[in-house]
Amino acid sequence: MVYATVDDLIAAYGAQEVIALTDRKERTDSAGAGTVDAAVAQEALTRASSEADTYIAVRYALPLSSVPAALKTMVCDIARFRLTGGGTTETMPIVGRYTSAIAWLKEIASGGAVLPGATLAASGGSVA
Repeated sequence: MVYATVDDLIAAYGAQEVIALTDRKERTDSAGAGTVDAAVAQEALTRASSEADTYIAVRYALPLSSVPAALKTMVCDIARFRLTGGGTTETMPIVGRYTSAIAWLKEIASGGAVLPGATLAASGGSVA
């Protein structure tokens, strides 16, 4: 399950930043068009959601029935971090948000934080 949309990413960081993160000049179908490459953004969000699942599945049944706003925010932070590199520099705020997102997900896995409305895994938190 993908926990955030391209529109969520744009709302969180602004169109100009998401363009800088996703407009890949080496791609022949976008060729540096100066627009958000939705496919690149969506792939990053899918991977970030998958990364989040590795922590969430320790305590909660997947797929989640709803996406808490905090989880959506953390997935956007992870995707943003994963999109840096190449022409887009990793900055301290980007790294800091990524680090905070991973720390929060670890808290979810350990039971120190909760996902409101999520169902605890029936197997006591182990992943099959």
